[in-house]
Amino acid sequence: MPGERPDPLAGTLLAGRYRISGLLGRGGMATVYRASDETLGREVAVKVFATDSADPGEVERQEGEVRMLAGLSHPGLVTLFDVGDDVVADRALAFIVMEIVDGSTLADRMKEGPLPGPEVARIGGILSDALGYIHRRGVVHRDVKPANVLLARPEEDDEPAVAKLTDFGIARLVDGTRLTSTGSIIGTVSYLSPEQALGEEVGAPTDVYALGLVLLECLTGRRTFPGTAAESTMARVVRDPEIPARLGASWVDLLSRMTRRDPATRPTAREVAAELRTGRAPESAVDAPTATSTRVMPAAAAA
Repeated sequence: MPGERPDPLAGTLLAGRYRISGLLGRGGMATVYRASDETLGREVAVKVFATDSADPGEVERQEGEVRMLAGLSHPGLVTLFDVGDDVVADRALAFIVMEIVDGSTLADRMKEGPLPGPEVARIGGILSDALGYIHRRGVVHRDVKPANVLLARPEEDDEPAVAKLTDFGIARLVDGTRLTSTGSIIGTVSYLSPEQALGEEVGAPTDVYALGLVLLECLTGRRTFPGTAAESTMARVVRDPEIPARLGASWVDLLSRMTRRDPATRPTAREVAAELRTGRAPESAVDAPTATSTRVMPAAAAA
């Protein structure tokens, strides 16, 4: 656009290896770039953190993310290749290098309308298996949402897209030191669990609840708790999601259990994956539109 300032990292060679070529996305504390790995000759995604943040706790959390990501490897997760730091224009930068996924997001796919039950079951099976994998390693994602699910373009046209969970920017190690103090809101309002909304203890069941809302929205084409941020947040605290009977008994049963308000009564991500793999839930249902934990503040107050 005319007058738009060029990105200061455009064309930069990070750590003598990663040549920044374009912007992929920007968040509050990090920016993701497309880059070329000049050592291995491949395209990668580089997430650059703003290490000059005035909040020391934020820097600590960023470093924790890097340590956590370095130990994860699963087909349903975006792969981490490298971590590093550099100084550009007298500014210290920390970065992680990740697999670049050629495709779209689940949020983009959902704009086209409700997804068929078998497709939702397949995507849900991959994501729940990936969540089970990180939960067993003491990690909670805490921001499972359609925009954080990448649909990798398959190698063959007749093959389905491969779902990959990304953006662990607000994940934390369940077994690590508490990094987020009371007064911080972590998570996207539309997919918050009741315990997140109330500022209570957050753990692996939180991800299961969020995934349940994502799968329900995939099937119905509608946001489960509409309204303002405050209305949406409080609605999940006082009532369970409405799951249309037309989705079929298996879907109603599974989604009802995943989105129970009491986190102790939800199935584990591993159990959800097993149900979806064995075919208990993937009916051809489409409802066309007519771990140690962290304390967070109620989302309504932060909206």
